[in-house]
Amino acid sequence: MKKANITSLLICLTFSLLFFNCKSDDDINPVTINADTYPSLNDLVQALKPNVQSFTIDPTTNQTVTGTDGTIVNINQNAFTDDEGNLISSAITVNLREHLTLEDMLLANAQTSSNNQILITGGSFNLTFEDENGASVIANPWSIACQMPVQTEITGYENQMQYYIGEYDMVDGREMVNWEFAGDNNEAWMDEDTFNIFGIEQGLSNCDVLYNMNGDTPTQFEVTISDVTDYTSTTVWMVIDDFPSVIMITSINTAMTALKAYDNSIPTGLNATLIAMTVDADNYLKFGSLPITVLGDDIFNIAVDYGTTEELTTLIQNIAN
Repeated sequence: MKKANITSLLICLTFSLLFFNCKSDDDINPVTINADTYPSLNDLVQALKPNVQSFTIDPTTNQTVTGTDGTIVNINQNAFTDDEGNLISSAITVNLREHLTLEDMLLANAQTSSNNQILITGGSFNLTFEDENGASVIANPWSIACQMPVQTEITGYENQMQYYIGEYDMVDGREMVNWEFAGDNNEAWMDEDTFNIFGIEQGLSNCDVLYNMNGDTPTQFEVTISDVTDYTSTTVWMVIDDFPSVIMITSINTAMTALKAYDNSIPTGLNATLIAMTVDADNYLKFGSLPITVLGDDIFNIAVDYGTTEELTTLIQNIAN
C-alpha cells in the first residue's frame, strides 16, 4: 500500500510540474499576432493617406507651386477673399495632395466612379487654401490654373478626358468620393501628356471620362471574405486591368453575408484584382487579394491574413503598378 501511495504521489507531482511548465511557457512566451491594430476601418483609411504638401505664398503677387509628382498650380494675384468679400493680403497656405497613379488613388481613398458608374481616370488631386490662422478662404476659380501630368495609361481616350470635381462623403459607413462632371464653369483640355484646367474649384479635381458600357453585357458580383461576419468593418477595392480605374465595393447584400457591386454596373468579361481590407473584433488588420474575371453574377471569396500597414502598402503597390 505504501509503495502504491508513493507511486501515485510521484505521478501527481509529474503532471503538476508539466502543467506548471506549460503554463509558465505560455506566460513567458504569449502568442503574438504580427499585425497592426486600428480602432476602426476608417482609422486605417486615414492612416494610408499620403501626407499633405503645404506651400506658403504671398497672395498679392502671381504665384506658382509645383507638387512632388509634377502637378503645377498657377495662382494670380489677389485671388483670395474672406467671407465678407475683402481681399486677403496676408500669407496663404496652399495644401496639395496628388493622386496621379492607381497606387496613389488607392492609398488616398480616391476611387474613380461617378454616381455608381465606372470612370477611366487620368489622375486626380486635392487642392485647398487656408489663411494664416488655418481658416478656409474663398478662392476665385478663374484666378487659378493647373497642369497635371497624366501618369496612367489612357491611350485611345486622350481626346475624351474631362474635368470632374468630387468630395468625400460617408456611404455605407465608409468614406468615399463621388465625382461629378464640372460642366461649363471652367476650361479643360489635354496637351500631349498633360491635363490643363483653367477655373479650378477648391477640393478634389479629376481628369476622367465615363466608361462606355455600350456593347457590353452589364452584371454585378458579390465578394465574401474568409473569417469575416461583420462586413461593416470590411471594404474591397477593385483594381481594373483593362483600363485605369479603381473602384470600391462597399454595399452589403440583403442577407448581410457579402459585399456586392451595384446592379448592372460591371461589364461582363472585366479583368481585375480585388483587394480586401478588414479590422477584426480585436482591432487587428487583415487583408488579401484575388485576381478575377467577371463572368456574371459571380461570388468571389478572398482569403485574408494578419499583417502590417507596411505589408498592405507593398501589396497595393505590387497590384497597382
